[in-house]
This record gives sequence, C-alpha cells and structure tokens, in this order.
Amino acid sequence: MKRNVISGLRKVDWSDVTRQSEYVNSVVSALNGVGENLDYDYVCAVSGSAFRTSFSVDGWNHGNYHVINTPVILEHTFKMLGYNISQYTRSDYETDSRLIMDSIDKGVPVITVEGVVCCADACVISGYDDDGRVLLGWNPFMYIEDDHPEAPDETGYFRKTDWHNGFFADGKGKILIIEGNCEKPDKQTVLSETLKLISRLIREKSLVPGQYNGLAAHRAFANALLTYTWDDNSWVYLNVMCNYKQYLDRKYAVKFFRDNNREDLADCYEEISELCAQLGKIIPQDFSAEDMFSDKENLKPYCDVLMQIYDIEERVLTLLG
Repeated sequence: MKRNVISGLRKVDWSDVTRQSEYVNSVVSALNGVGENLDYDYVCAVSGSAFRTSFSVDGWNHGNYHVINTPVILEHTFKMLGYNISQYTRSDYETDSRLIMDSIDKGVPVITVEGVVCCADACVISGYDDDGRVLLGWNPFMYIEDDHPEAPDETGYFRKTDWHNGFFADGKGKILIIEGNCEKPDKQTVLSETLKLISRLIREKSLVPGQYNGLAAHRAFANALLTYTWDDNSWVYLNVMCNYKQYLDRKYAVKFFRDNNREDLADCYEEISELCAQLGKIIPQDFSAEDMFSDKENLKPYCDVLMQIYDIEERVLTLLG
C-alpha cells in the first residue's frame, strides 16, 4: 500500500495561548514547508484573520471562529503571500484523495478547511498512507481523544482513517491545493487589497448563510449573552471561549498598520486589543467562572466591552473610506 509523507512540517497546536487560529497556523506550516519564512503575526493580519468576526444566526455554534464562515479570506491569504491556490468543495472520495495525493507526491502540503479531524477549523495535511485511505498531518484536536481517538503516526503527525466522511462531510469541507507561485504583490498593493478585505469583514452583515459577520456579529454575540436562555452553563462558557479566539487575534493588526504607516488604524486596533484583553479577564479562558453564567447581570460588563469594540470598528470603517 502506497505511503508518502512530507517530513518536518511546523506543528499546529495550541501550545502558544496567544496564537490560536488553526487556519493561520496551518497556512504558516504549509508555506514554510515549501521554503517560505512566515510567522503567525504577519499572516494573521495580511490574511484578514485579525479582523474577522462571525456569530451564528440560529444560536450557539462553537465553530463561529472557523474560516469557512468568512471564505473571502482564503484566496486573499495566498495571493498576498505570492501563491495561487485552487479550492475544491468536498466531492467523491476518488477525486478528493487523488487531489491530495498528487500534491503530497509533488512535495507540497495541503490544507483542508472544516476537517479532516473532528471539530477542526483547518488541518495541514503532510502525507498519506494506505493508498490515501489514511491522511497524516497536524491539528490541535488530534490530541483530544473524544474528538480524535486514533493514535498518532510514528512521525508524530495525526493519522485519520475514513477521513472523507464524518466531520469533513458534515461540515462541507474544502481542500486547498497550493498550485505554485504567482507574482507577489508589492507592499502598497498588499496594504490596499487587505484594506478592501477588512472593510468587507467589518461592514457586511453576512458572508455566508446562517452567520452574522463583522459589526452584526459583535451585536449578535452580546445579544445572545443577554437574552438567550440556557440550562447548561458549561456549554455557553465553551462557546464564549471559542468565540474569544476571534478577538484574541485583533492584536496582530497593530504592527501591520504601523509597518504600513497607518498610525490612525494602528491606534484604533491598539484600543481594540486592550478591550479584547479585558474580555479575557472578565470571563477567564479556563472554565473557572462557570457560575457567572447563572446571572445575566454578571455578563453585562463583557457585553459592554463587546459594544465598545463595535463602536471603534465603526470608526475604522470611516477611516477606511
């Protein structure tokens, strides 16, 4: 049975508590694997990930932070970094496995969106085994036995058998194939194109059906905490922690704007970053404050900060023009 593995890809996990985006870490891992020298902070900003906010229209959704809810980010990310990609929505097994194996055989990692490990925002795929029936790679959920009970490969990568079904099927997974280099935009073009994307990520009410986006998502998140009813505090607490991943990344906007001489925008995101840090203090990210969710009065300070972030991002829109 044929096996092929790209060794030495940068690990994607949650060991750095300040850099939690599975998508951003997967992009860094994949492109560094083909010779780039990228870091999380720059990719987070230039991809638009530092500016995205999504919240479900229908209720609690622990996957609000998943990049599939802001798909305009995908092509933009790679274009700004000088690469062409092809995006493939989950198809039949033979087609999808061949796409992945052909890329791995060329020495180029693959990124899957909404899978292939259960609950994953994105996975970087580093290899295959058993003629493609098993995929190998990195994702933080590979260490959580309830979500992924399969033992790791001898390389340290996860092993995922029957990867084409389950979460990858339910979540309408995508396969991103890195086709090769394109002309890398100059610094001014990167800024201008990213500013256009940021405007969409803040302004547009919805980018995919069933999800609020941008300013509307801030408001929906606050409204959910103040008006929804629930029986399980831990479920809502987990949702808050998952949503916080989006706010945690706002800090990486500051250096990006300062490096591009947009002090006005850098100042706005410095304010926002401080407010996001407050969110993490009001509701700690360690399940130590579950009792807070028994009384909505306890949640009002958190929601007040969410709306302060809303107000500053409204100001950002005026600066973007």
